[in-house]
Amino acid sequence: AIFVLLLLAAATVAVDGEKHHFLMIASDDMRPEMSVYGHEYMNTPNFQGLADDGFAFRRMYVQQALCAPSRTALLTSRRPDTSRVWTIGPYFRHTTGFNWTTLPQAFKENGYRSIGHGKIFHEGNASGFPKDQDQMFGSWSVPYFHPSDTYDHYNKSHPNPVPGNKGAPRSHEAIDEPWQTFNDAKSALRAIEWINNASAYEEPFFLAVGFHRPHIPYVFPKEFQFTGDVNFPPKDYYITKDIPPCAPHDWTGEGDTYGDLRAIKPSITAHNFQQNLSSLCTAVPFEDQTAMKKSYFSCIQYIDHLVGQLISALKTNNLYDQTTIIFWGDHGYKLGEHCDWFKHDNYEDSTRIPVIVKPAKTAAHQFVQTGVMLPQLVEEVDIFPSLLDLAGISIPKDLQGTSFVPLLKNPNAQSKQMVFSQYPHHDNAKNTPVMGYSMRTDKYRYTEWLRFNCSLMDPMTDCAAKARAIPHWGEVIGVELYNHTNDPSTTFGDFENVNLAVDPNLKDLLSSLHDLLYKNWALPEQFD
Repeated sequence: AIFVLLLLAAATVAVDGEKHHFLMIASDDMRPEMSVYGHEYMNTPNFQGLADDGFAFRRMYVQQALCAPSRTALLTSRRPDTSRVWTIGPYFRHTTGFNWTTLPQAFKENGYRSIGHGKIFHEGNASGFPKDQDQMFGSWSVPYFHPSDTYDHYNKSHPNPVPGNKGAPRSHEAIDEPWQTFNDAKSALRAIEWINNASAYEEPFFLAVGFHRPHIPYVFPKEFQFTGDVNFPPKDYYITKDIPPCAPHDWTGEGDTYGDLRAIKPSITAHNFQQNLSSLCTAVPFEDQTAMKKSYFSCIQYIDHLVGQLISALKTNNLYDQTTIIFWGDHGYKLGEHCDWFKHDNYEDSTRIPVIVKPAKTAAHQFVQTGVMLPQLVEEVDIFPSLLDLAGISIPKDLQGTSFVPLLKNPNAQSKQMVFSQYPHHDNAKNTPVMGYSMRTDKYRYTEWLRFNCSLMDPMTDCAAKARAIPHWGEVIGVELYNHTNDPSTTFGDFENVNLAVDPNLKDLLSSLHDLLYKNWALPEQFD
């Protein structure tokens, strides 16, 4: 899922100290596979144009590779252990964040008109259903806009792909209809109306647009179909050697909810993943996975087109040069790497996201260079304070991220020495819930899987107290270590194929990395 924030000037000429409008665009489940990151086979000229005019982050990581926890982290600048949001369902206002100020709310409270479309917060209960998107707590100035149908057109040509399974959508589909009729386009076109009418309002606006693609089902207008070669299987189409059994994810349960995949015989869920991790690698025919991957690429190209429509509206209204644009994805994604799909774990491919920032040409911020790929380690909790920094708004002290604006002013500046992610799984051998606490340094990814005692769906029943939410460092179920030396962070599946934690010669390194993780993991100290 990806966010684009556009800082728009209230007039065509920016003045020192003048407020800017913001447009935030989210694209769900998009990994950094576009030309910006060296994947020239992707037709993504609008992403490329943003990067050419600004900065791309090569190593930006999410706090958890799942939509609701990730979006909560971005929009509140609080980590999952602080929000107690570790899965889709709990709403941070009902856990620890009743009085928190969200990102759009911060702009609203500082004189901006805050306007939302599509998927910004995770939909439904995770953001306050039936009036979701945090509407009841004041994140938005005007009624929130939801397009009519989240997955429109997904089933038009194959209304019933499996007998007795009426209504089950296909996992992927090219639809030969105008792009304007799709729900993501409806959100973009409504946002363009606000851009076209920006001069009619005295206050600047914070305009958010949430795209659902390329989230499965991979449904898109046919004109954006990917025409290049799709290489499948990927080179790491095998289970990571010596990985703890609790660490990998099995995608077939979710995949089986889609009619074309459910029609495969034998069932894609018939393998015994709990007893044999490698059984996942033969569960789904390559032909089906290749078609899915091609459609995923097509969805990225479609979203690039919608981003281009927004950019075109800015230029038509003479606002592009006065607009800071930040493009952000809510987590990474696997397309067959390690025989898995989707996210749901701590792999590099699941946690690394695309982020592109194009600063406005204002007197308030001067940037010497543009068109720079930044190599520093950064986290999604840093986006909230960074946008406040760019807007000249004071950064609240209780945010858990730090501004990355100094990196835009000096691309050679030092940044964080380590960043953190986590994911809850279940250890079948010990029949216990576990949490994987993962740390990425310049050279390594180190993860400890610890026993976890909090309820995911109702965390305040047993983990309201901070002592309950703190990691159980002494109850280790498994450990992972991967060497990322010489990793360009522009490829997929190259550096996490052998778990080095079992190597007895690395005992000292493991000990030092454990100490770093233990001493630097952010604890939810402000809650009891």
